[in-house]
Amino acid sequence: MKKLMMVFLALGLLAGCTRYASKEQLDELNSKKQEVATLKTEITQTQEKKATLEAQRDALKAEIDKLEAKIQELEAKLK
Repeated sequence: MKKLMMVFLALGLLAGCTRYASKEQLDELNSKKQEVATLKTEITQTQEKKATLEAQRDALKAEIDKLEAKIQELEAKLK
Protein backbone atom coordinates (compact mmCIF):
# COMPACT_ATOMS: atom_id res chain seq x y z
CA MET A 1 0.00 0.00 0.00
CA LYS A 2 2.91 2.33 0.73
CA LYS A 3 4.33 1.62 -2.71
CA LEU A 4 1.01 2.55 -4.26
CA MET A 5 0.89 5.83 -2.35
CA MET A 6 4.48 6.61 -3.32
CA VAL A 7 3.63 6.03 -6.98
CA PHE A 8 0.72 8.47 -6.80
CA LEU A 9 2.83 11.00 -4.94
CA ALA A 10 5.55 10.71 -7.57
CA LEU A 11 2.98 11.14 -10.33
CA GLY A 12 1.65 14.25 -8.62
CA LEU A 13 5.12 15.72 -8.34
CA LEU A 14 5.93 14.87 -11.95
CA ALA A 15 2.75 16.48 -13.21
CA GLY A 16 3.66 19.71 -11.45
CA CYS A 17 1.59 22.78 -12.01
CA THR A 18 1.61 22.82 -15.79
CA ARG A 19 -1.62 22.57 -17.68
CA TYR A 20 -0.41 20.15 -20.34
CA ALA A 21 1.64 17.01 -19.91
CA SER A 22 4.69 16.40 -22.06
CA LYS A 23 5.26 13.18 -24.01
CA GLU A 24 7.79 12.08 -21.38
CA GLN A 25 5.30 12.70 -18.60
CA LEU A 26 2.60 10.75 -20.42
CA ASP A 27 5.01 7.88 -21.00
CA GLU A 28 5.99 7.86 -17.35
CA LEU A 29 2.33 8.03 -16.34
CA ASN A 30 1.56 5.00 -18.49
CA SER A 31 4.56 3.21 -17.02
CA LYS A 32 3.38 3.96 -13.49
CA LYS A 33 -0.15 2.82 -14.34
CA GLN A 34 1.29 -0.48 -15.54
CA GLU A 35 3.34 -0.75 -12.36
CA VAL A 36 0.22 -0.13 -10.26
CA ALA A 37 -1.67 -2.81 -12.18
CA THR A 38 1.19 -5.25 -11.63
CA LEU A 39 1.29 -4.47 -7.92
CA LYS A 40 -2.46 -4.97 -7.62
CA THR A 41 -2.11 -8.36 -9.31
CA GLU A 42 0.69 -9.30 -6.92
CA ILE A 43 -1.44 -8.24 -3.96
CA THR A 44 -4.34 -10.36 -5.17
CA GLN A 45 -2.09 -13.38 -5.70
CA THR A 46 -0.53 -12.96 -2.27
CA GLN A 47 -3.95 -12.71 -0.64
CA GLU A 48 -5.03 -15.90 -2.42
CA LYS A 49 -1.90 -17.70 -1.24
CA LYS A 50 -2.53 -16.46 2.28
CA ALA A 51 -6.10 -17.78 2.21
CA THR A 52 -4.87 -21.17 0.97
CA LEU A 53 -2.24 -21.37 3.69
CA GLU A 54 -4.75 -20.38 6.36
CA ALA A 55 -7.12 -23.09 5.17
CA GLN A 56 -4.31 -25.65 5.31
CA ARG A 57 -3.37 -24.46 8.79
CA ASP A 58 -6.96 -24.78 9.98
CA ALA A 59 -7.25 -28.29 8.51
CA LEU A 60 -4.02 -29.36 10.22
CA LYS A 61 -5.15 -27.85 13.51
CA ALA A 62 -8.42 -29.75 13.29
CA GLU A 63 -6.47 -32.96 12.63
CA ILE A 64 -4.21 -32.27 15.62
CA ASP A 65 -7.22 -31.62 17.85
CA LYS A 66 -8.80 -34.87 16.66
CA LEU A 67 -5.62 -36.84 17.35
CA GLU A 68 -5.17 -35.27 20.79
CA ALA A 69 -8.74 -36.22 21.67
CA LYS A 70 -8.04 -39.77 20.48
CA ILE A 71 -4.88 -39.89 22.63
CA GLN A 72 -6.83 -38.77 25.69
CA GLU A 73 -9.50 -41.37 24.98
CA LEU A 74 -6.90 -44.14 24.69
CA GLU A 75 -5.09 -42.99 27.83
CA ALA A 76 -8.37 -43.04 29.72
CA LYS A 77 -8.97 -46.64 28.61
CA LEU A 78 -5.51 -47.68 29.82
CA LYS A 79 -6.16 -46.42 33.35
